[in-house]
Amino acid sequence: MQELIQYIEEAWASQMPFVAYHFPDAKGVNCLFPKDSELRHLQRYDEAGFIFSPFETTSQPIVFPEVSSEVLKFELIDHEFESPGKFRIKENPEEKENYLKLLSQAIDQIKAEEFRKIVVSRRISADYELEHPAELLLKLIQSYPEAFTYVWFHPKVGFWAGASPEVFAKTYRTQFKTMALAGTKQVDEDRDWTEKELDEQQIVTDEIVEALKNHTENLQISERKTDRAGELLHLRTDITATLESSKLGDVLSELHPTPAVCGLPKDKAYKFLKVNESYDRQFYTGFFGELNMPQHNQRSGRTRNQENQAYKLVVRASGLYVNLRCLSYVAGKINIYVGGGLTKDSIPEEEWAETVNKSRTMLKVL
Repeated sequence: MQELIQYIEEAWASQMPFVAYHFPDAKGVNCLFPKDSELRHLQRYDEAGFIFSPFETTSQPIVFPEVSSEVLKFELIDHEFESPGKFRIKENPEEKENYLKLLSQAIDQIKAEEFRKIVVSRRISADYELEHPAELLLKLIQSYPEAFTYVWFHPKVGFWAGASPEVFAKTYRTQFKTMALAGTKQVDEDRDWTEKELDEQQIVTDEIVEALKNHTENLQISERKTDRAGELLHLRTDITATLESSKLGDVLSELHPTPAVCGLPKDKAYKFLKVNESYDRQFYTGFFGELNMPQHNQRSGRTRNQENQAYKLVVRASGLYVNLRCLSYVAGKINIYVGGGLTKDSIPEEEWAETVNKSRTMLKVL
């Protein structure tokens, strides 16, 4: 574990790109350390590496290529943390008032049948000095072992970290998996799911299935279930299909942004958000993760992952997640990103409260 911390801290101190991440319930931490600080964008979906894609649909993902990075895996062991006390952000009455107005505007448009659903978000900012990104990663893993947790940095972009509960796409040979995740309530809330929450999640499921129909075969949809992410519960439906690898880019373009982070009709909702949200989402509600990475046991330390693999059959797979429950950091300022799905039955004050609950995911580890 100390070696992992040393690697990340050295890259951070020298302002070199890096990503370190932990798959849900995995026993190790994966890392890519690019050998230079050139900002590379994905050209084709048959490339291999770690990709980081923004909410903006016209932008190509940033890629840390496998071929030009040091690719390492470290065993995860228990790590003790000092308790520095809770980091709090004081609520700004003006920000709340503006967000409630935006929520009301969006709900009115849904009632006027301009949209079936729309996902409105906000950014919470505060002064903060991030000194030890490795410690932040380990706190994220410890607090949210069932989520995809990560820290990502590029000197020309900035620092991002998060704990995402939502799979965007997984591939293994011709297998393709995704999920429809929507609806939110606290773990300790003693109530059934409301019609609003059930309807919101069904809208997401239906749209994802529709988007996949033209590109996949053997489409299968699971029963809806309740999924836990930290102190929050969500409604989840798993969707699987058969997909030719050459079509992966087409499918991802069709799916992104999903109704779970944008709305329906997608193009109309996207335009509304670009005009009316008072900030740039950047990589919040984008997608990120492994693209076509080899599935074998890598050794930690400075041993390249290609060593002794020449005569092994290596299957390549992708594991991509939606960038939710995340924060960014640049120039002494921390930004936490939160939002929620609106339907005709939404109530602005309750939607505000939902974003407050979601912000605690990141506040807990700061």
